[in-house]
Amino acid sequence: MKKNDTLKSIIVLVSICLVIAAAMAGVNMLTKDRIAAVQAEKEANALEAVLPENAGFEKLSDIADLPETVKAVYRDKDGEGIAMLLAAKGYDSSNPISIAVGFDKDGNITKCHVISCTGETSGIGTKVKGESFLSQFSGKGDMGGVDTISGATISSSAFLSAVEDAFKVLGTINISTEVDK
Repeated sequence: MKKNDTLKSIIVLVSICLVIAAAMAGVNMLTKDRIAAVQAEKEANALEAVLPENAGFEKLSDIADLPETVKAVYRDKDGEGIAMLLAAKGYDSSNPISIAVGFDKDGNITKCHVISCTGETSGIGTKVKGESFLSQFSGKGDMGGVDTISGATISSSAFLSAVEDAFKVLGTINISTEVDK
């Protein structure tokens, strides 16, 4: 192969890569707001699912030293409960399990809800979104008696660890203080 042919091949490949990179950047610019809006809607629906009897939510931003798994903390405006958004690093730690958990004013879990678990192995790790796993959290004031899923130990252990972190954060919050309207 001649030196000119090699140079031409390199220029063509670099040009193709630049065009593809520009196209991907353009698609990202066009879709990022829509993706963010869909994610925000999923999170709002999850908050409603875990604390359905609410007067709206206020995000608590003054909590110091949140664990890595706790992404956001919300208080019911009537002081009837707390809802948290969690991210548990399961099987695919680069794509965490997104969880919402609600607590009543007595500090007991009202419900856990999986927003997404796309990084988990289908049929195994995705069992964390199954009702048989999630139902064992309802009414709990601690993690006693909550079991992992056989065969999905990594995913379910990460889930349990995230909920334990939520309990730790809950211990630092005054749940029943009514929020200013």
